[in-house]
Amino acid sequence: MYRTPVKVPASPPKLTLLAFLTTTCKTCAGLWSDLKSAPPGGPIGAELVVVTPSKSMEDEEEAKRLLPGGARLHMSSGTWFFYGVLQAGTFLLALPGPEGLEPWLAPGEVLGMASVTDLSELPPLLLQWTRRSPGMTSSSP
Repeated sequence: MYRTPVKVPASPPKLTLLAFLTTTCKTCAGLWSDLKSAPPGGPIGAELVVVTPSKSMEDEEEAKRLLPGGARLHMSSGTWFFYGVLQAGTFLLALPGPEGLEPWLAPGEVLGMASVTDLSELPPLLLQWTRRSPGMTSSSP
């Protein structure tokens, strides 16, 4: 007896929100604080990774203290360089990099990138950016 294969819909791609922050910039102070009270990954449920410059340039203990619950900390100036981030307070939504590597370890496909001064600017951008992602539609959360 033969059965007709069932096509299982692909799961939505894993989205990662990279927040490029420092422990010393004035704008970042407000963003760190707001991130602590915001849902990780915003309205789209992306994994939140805060990317600071390398440990030689940043206070690791202070960054850990400021880190929102549920977020990951990645301290690497290299990540700033390979995405071309020039300003703290930049948020970037990315898909995994080559061979599924996390987008803070290897450049992933960038769905959107913007510098913000207030976290309230981010949700509409995230929703707009998710529309560019394969497997996501404009009605996706």
